[in-house]
Amino acid sequence: MWWLLIIAGVALFFFFNGRKKPTASRLKSAVPPQAVASPRSQAKTPPRKSASKGRPMKWVPKGDAVIIQGVRIDGGMIYVGERNRPGDSDRPQNALINPSLSASGSARDPGGDSMPYWPSYSEIEPRARGTYLEWLASGRDDPEIGVGYVFLYFYGLEYRLFFEQAEAEADEILAEVKRLLSIYGGNNSFRGYAERLLDAAGFLTTKLDQRPPVEPPRSSLFEMPYDVRAYLGRKVLDGENLDADDALLWMVSSPAVQLRTPAIRCFDELGALWNVRFNKRFPNGIKVKPPKKKLSLDYQAASGRFNASISGKGDNLPDIGALTAPVNKLNGLLAECTSELDAYSRLIGRSPEAKGTIDAAALLPADLMDAPSANPLKEIASVIVARLSEKKSGWMPVKSLLEAIDLEVPKTGKIPAATLNKLGAVLDKLGLGFEPDRRLGSMPPGPDDIVVLFEGKGGVIDADGDPYRAAKTVTEICALAAGADGEIAQEEIEHIKSEILSVPGLSVDERQRLFAYAKALCRNAPRHQPVLRKLSKADEEIRKTIARSAIDAVLADGRVEPAEVKYIEQLFRTLGFPTEDAYAALHRGAAGSDEPIAVRPATPEPGTSVPPLPGMAAEKAGSIDRQKIERITKETAQVAGLLSEIFASEDEEFVQPPSKAADNMSLRFEGLDQQHGELLSYLIANGELSRPSFESEARRLQLLPDGAMETINEWGFDVIGEPVLDAEDNICIVSDLFEEIQTLEKR
Repeated sequence: MWWLLIIAGVALFFFFNGRKKPTASRLKSAVPPQAVASPRSQAKTPPRKSASKGRPMKWVPKGDAVIIQGVRIDGGMIYVGERNRPGDSDRPQNALINPSLSASGSARDPGGDSMPYWPSYSEIEPRARGTYLEWLASGRDDPEIGVGYVFLYFYGLEYRLFFEQAEAEADEILAEVKRLLSIYGGNNSFRGYAERLLDAAGFLTTKLDQRPPVEPPRSSLFEMPYDVRAYLGRKVLDGENLDADDALLWMVSSPAVQLRTPAIRCFDELGALWNVRFNKRFPNGIKVKPPKKKLSLDYQAASGRFNASISGKGDNLPDIGALTAPVNKLNGLLAECTSELDAYSRLIGRSPEAKGTIDAAALLPADLMDAPSANPLKEIASVIVARLSEKKSGWMPVKSLLEAIDLEVPKTGKIPAATLNKLGAVLDKLGLGFEPDRRLGSMPPGPDDIVVLFEGKGGVIDADGDPYRAAKTVTEICALAAGADGEIAQEEIEHIKSEILSVPGLSVDERQRLFAYAKALCRNAPRHQPVLRKLSKADEEIRKTIARSAIDAVLADGRVEPAEVKYIEQLFRTLGFPTEDAYAALHRGAAGSDEPIAVRPATPEPGTSVPPLPGMAAEKAGSIDRQKIERITKETAQVAGLLSEIFASEDEEFVQPPSKAADNMSLRFEGLDQQHGELLSYLIANGELSRPSFESEARRLQLLPDGAMETINEWGFDVIGEPVLDAEDNICIVSDLFEEIQTLEKR
């Protein structure tokens, strides 16, 4: 009997080996696995009709009409027939609509409860067939239909695209899958299968010389999309360097990279910033060594009826999907760009309509001024820069500047602090400094004042350092004295500059800012009475320092005008010194002397030129007087705080801060005193602040900046269990807590 077994084995071998298989160039194998039944599939189903006879399955193209069991279906894109194509298995394909099978009766199953896990048209009940045909005829967009019917239709689309390799119809099939995904993507199972089809189809239809869209992934990635791997693999294989867009495509397509909210919400801005930063860091792009592994794709059909192995446009493409070195190399740059969009992202998240406004643009990184993308700041820059001289400085009326930046100009009263802060933020992005800048403790400009603009180099200004405070104090005192006659002579301005230059320890950027501040003070003619009233409260040594500096300023141009003498008289009386001291100092030319002001009766001679002291010219041309430097640094630093308060708010009376025991009903945040509450509210309104801006606002509220941060964070621990402020670089509210903190603020 053994020979019978041999004959049977040979017969079976030739039988299975002779069966026809798909021969498409990119379809390596098609193996129909056995369907696995779910509990729902255990329901009794009618016996299948034999598939060996009848009309073979036929694809109905998009737009063609067909009538099945009295139902007219106009959309096409379905398989109709009584049996599979020759050479296919005997079991009917899941998506094949057999028109001879009953779909009659009034009963319907819109929820698809009677359908098995892998539905097949030939095996579902007549009521389900009727429901399916009506869904196909009605537009295939009923969001309440059972997802089993959507899968039944989807099986035909994937069979047509991958098994039959209908590349000519790929675009319309993919468009249909995307449409279905937009309606039924809420079902996790369908979304997963549909997105996997789109991914595989992208590889199947990709043009290797055409970059796939650079965009955030639609969902979490388990592997790099095949079209991205094919495109980048071709460039790597050809030895081409990857440019900025290629590198960003790699990063957003890598499953190892998790994009943060700012990167997703503000992806256009991220792309523009990425291009600027990448090209600075890698001007020639980056080169990647191709891996040995070759690229291929195995598509497992959602129907479970076939697998397709696709090699792509060429059989020699390297599979770059598993490479980690490029991702590791670029991770830091991506994190840097994302972090710089945090403040902008928070604004757009709260107010999407703010996109494209000046407020939003002011929060963008300064490097985006160099990007080709639209930026409303660029138009503003052209208006402002046109007003600057060849010396990279100039001035503008504050009204004109606010109008250029599209900020509201108050008709009466002061310019709100928030408006001035926005002005500063915009000019920072334009690479311009300006004075007076309230963020650094300067006198805020009024609606009728001018601001002095200069080309900033982005240097750090230590506004709290002794040298800067000393030089600023001298500048303010000299400007008060020089402007007493209503006219500022060039010699007086030069004297103020020489006083600034004589203070040691100042950086180039600090001197440049102080020069601008001096010009602004001289042009804006400060209101003297409130200033003098506050100066009278200083102690004697400080008042002497102020008097000496004022005398220096008046004598700087070599003559004394009547208005200047009148101002000095007023200043000395206010400071509590006899008027005769002023006359004596003017006649002696006591500018710069370390000696006390002499009390010597004298009669002023208005308009009389005061000759310079012997050796004065030589001193200006020669070395700096070190004793004078020491005196300026020591004495003027003592009065800096007083004058900073005076000039920052010269027409406001001092208001005693409310007690911490104030009525909680008047507090902005329960458990946080009024001053700290105002500071926290200011952060909510203005978003991320530079440290100088934060410190300036804290000082305005008469708070120590570091102590204020500590107090607010301690309050955060008590109220929500964690610190509120992030002070790693700039000062801001922790992004994850922003909305929660907003809800705690009393309106």
